[in-house]
Amino acid sequence: MDLDYILQHAAKSPVVHRHNAAKDALQQCLLAALGRQGLLAGVALIGGTALRILHQLPRYSEDLDFIWGNPQDIGPTAEWETTIRRAVQKIGLNPHISAKGPQKVDARVEKRSFTIYVAATHPSIVPFARDGLQISFELDLDPPQGTLREFRTLTIAGEQVTVPTLTLPSLMCGKLHILLTRSDREKGRDWYDYLWYRRAGILPNIPQLQNAIDQTSTGPDARYWASYLRERTKHVDWENIRHDVAPFLLNQEEVKDLNEITIANITPYPDFAEIAHELERLGLTHPLLTSPNPVVADIEQAAMEGEIDAIDAQRVIDRLRSAG
Repeated sequence: MDLDYILQHAAKSPVVHRHNAAKDALQQCLLAALGRQGLLAGVALIGGTALRILHQLPRYSEDLDFIWGNPQDIGPTAEWETTIRRAVQKIGLNPHISAKGPQKVDARVEKRSFTIYVAATHPSIVPFARDGLQISFELDLDPPQGTLREFRTLTIAGEQVTVPTLTLPSLMCGKLHILLTRSDREKGRDWYDYLWYRRAGILPNIPQLQNAIDQTSTGPDARYWASYLRERTKHVDWENIRHDVAPFLLNQEEVKDLNEITIANITPYPDFAEIAHELERLGLTHPLLTSPNPVVADIEQAAMEGEIDAIDAQRVIDRLRSAG
């Protein structure tokens, strides 16, 4: 892997994507370098870059996100810095590297992260990367419990690399956690990735999602993620979402699918039969009947659409409220 690999990767892409393509190639090279040194053993690659590199997500990604597997250890961060620096130099680029952490993350529980910032420069990349190729390596040192891991093997510049990651249902939890609990820094990339998961028929790892929510907020109940996400679609600035993600998409036509109707329709309904059973058991003390929530709205909507389990759940709600 050398500078020609980066340049060729960029040259094969449309002009508008040459910066993204070069960064994509550098991400893969640095991931391979960490793998050769055995430094991926304690981590799992997550986020949009995991989808891009390991599952051919048709959008570019900016950073490399990992979860660290041993909360009692801050990880081999010094070795990571050294390996990344040497790898950038070996490629033929000029490395500028700094690190931050471990530092506390704003959360309801103790949570820490470690970040390595990389800027790689060279005169030959100035035409499409004037300020260099900038990548951050972000390690979540206290990830939620319940993640399900797997290994993926890919070929990077003719070299086979085995990368530890999470299963798709566990990877999906990272995006859902963001979409359900954070509304101040909305990114089109998160909504685009959610759309990709659902079109692939993926559903989240519920125990992991609940643990992630519990780390940072007081709700919602992960079992009802779909209803809460559908409610979120009504308050999203979809024009801003499309504008944010457009520069990263291989197919610009896909931006039109990022809208309230498409996202709401591809989001499944909750398990109405299970809800009806719980309502029968808990009566008016069921959390769904003690405060306004989008789950009841979903029951009402699905019942009007003729879904049998939703009709049954609606009947139980009506009976309980009449008796109460």
